Amino acid sequence: MSKPIDLKFIPFAQLHISKLNMRHGDTPPDIEDILPSVKSRGISQPLIVRREGGTAKKPKYGIVAGRRRYFCLSAIAETGTEIPNVPCCVMDAKDDALAIETSLIENVARLAPTEMEQYEAFKVLADKGQSVDEIAAVFGITPNSVKRRLALGALIPDVREAYTNQQIDAASIRVLTMATEDQQAAWLALFNSDDYCPTGQQLKAWLTGGGVITTDKALFDVSEYSGTILTDLFGEHGQFADIEHFWEAQNAAIAEAVEAYKAEGWKEVILGERGHYFPRYNHVHHPKDQGGRVYVEIRDSGEVTFHEGYITDTEAQKIRRALSNGEAEGAQASKTTRPEMSGPMADYMNLHRHSIARAELIKRPDLALRLTVAHMICGAQNWKVDGTGTRSRKESTQASVQTSSAESQLAEERREVFKLLGLKGEHPQIYHRYASPFDLCEIFARLLTLSDEDVLRIQAFCLAETLAVDSPEVEAIGMLTQPDFAAYWSPDEAFFDLLRDKPTINAMVKEIAGKAVADGCVSDTAKQQKQIIKNRMAGHGVSEARPDWRPKWAAFPAKAYKSVDGCPPAQRAKRIVKLFT
Repeated sequence: MSKPIDLKFIPFAQLHISKLNMRHGDTPPDIEDILPSVKSRGISQPLIVRREGGTAKKPKYGIVAGRRRYFCLSAIAETGTEIPNVPCCVMDAKDDALAIETSLIENVARLAPTEMEQYEAFKVLADKGQSVDEIAAVFGITPNSVKRRLALGALIPDVREAYTNQQIDAASIRVLTMATEDQQAAWLALFNSDDYCPTGQQLKAWLTGGGVITTDKALFDVSEYSGTILTDLFGEHGQFADIEHFWEAQNAAIAEAVEAYKAEGWKEVILGERGHYFPRYNHVHHPKDQGGRVYVEIRDSGEVTFHEGYITDTEAQKIRRALSNGEAEGAQASKTTRPEMSGPMADYMNLHRHSIARAELIKRPDLALRLTVAHMICGAQNWKVDGTGTRSRKESTQASVQTSSAESQLAEERREVFKLLGLKGEHPQIYHRYASPFDLCEIFARLLTLSDEDVLRIQAFCLAETLAVDSPEVEAIGMLTQPDFAAYWSPDEAFFDLLRDKPTINAMVKEIAGKAVADGCVSDTAKQQKQIIKNRMAGHGVSEARPDWRPKWAAFPAKAYKSVDGCPPAQRAKRIVKLFT
């Protein structure tokens, strides 16, 4: 800690400008603005001085801060006016660092010195043992600002002189702090010649022999990199000195990432050429489990982006055409026979079956628990978690599902779960499209206060909310719970509107009206045959109505009307039925 500063009145003749004053060697300052005040009132603010030479009886004092006031007194003395003893604050003569700080603080407060002047002052403080943090604290600036000024010390004298004389711009001088002395000398020779000389950002590329690649682009651990990294104190990141060496390390990291993707089950990882952008405009998102690929985009800047889950737009169009023809889960329908279920019909039935399976699932927490564990172990199509997938492109299908008995039960349970979780809202919603608005720890804390029975109930509901449409799990739940399909659903206008395949419709006529009626209308239009089914259900023209009639699709497991593949629920049931019977 420095000693206290003493106030003394010192004869003017015993004062001089200290060499530790940061403007010691400068030309005399402009004093016109303060000279009249000093002439009339004298020195109102003491000079800051330190003992420098002289004798015990007649000591000399060097002025650390107050140079302009001293020159005012000198100007007055030259006119023959006697100068009274000058008020001075005397510092510890041994504290050079404090003297420099004092000089810098006063000059910075009055007129900000140049970067090179700050460097010279900071360097003196650093040489006296002051740390970067200590220097920064004194002047109220960041340590990085001090480092930037001290970095100017890496410049060779000729470059510093050219910068001081304002021949070199600030952007170029900052880049040169990263250069070796030989590089600086070579650049200065180029700068002083008539040839083209790179400056600013072009100078960065010139130093590295190519493009500039910063350390934030590295996929690898920079701390283990064996090449040279240029520290850029004036930028956010350092840069790689040897571009080829960087790409060797970066390519190894890319290859490692590719192998990791393959180990995770991605069908294909496509490496793009360096410098070529990934054309996202002609690609579409596609799930990994359905053949989505990973495309690797590598830019000249060193940046690498992994675009997960994409296929080409052409491939997506083929898939959409296949789905519209009733080809689901990779099954190919007959090319000569129309499938019994169109794509929209499969969508319609899948959504109703999905709702029923979910409605049954909320009644069986034991099954939900076990299916949850299976999801945790093996993963599943919807285990992200996402509860917003029950949507149809057909408005009539969406309306049919939303007004169904199964969805009503789910809505009621949703309200009860909302209450159990202590959540509030006019329209209860557990899952949201992008991100959950609920705090995880708050929900967790709430669950800790509930009984096992209530937690299992919530778990069953959450699994029902996230159960994937058009999945084998729906069929499995239906087989295990054996719900009364008719209690949940009956054929409505949306169903009949989507019913298109005539052989399938005729088979349904045979179910509800008998073989003779079916054979008698076999050549009728699909609309006429569907009307027969409606009439029989309503009891029009017959002695007994059949309101409980349901197609063979409306059961667990579902059954097809044709031997040719084209009924997705029946195909999935056939694949897994032996597992659950």
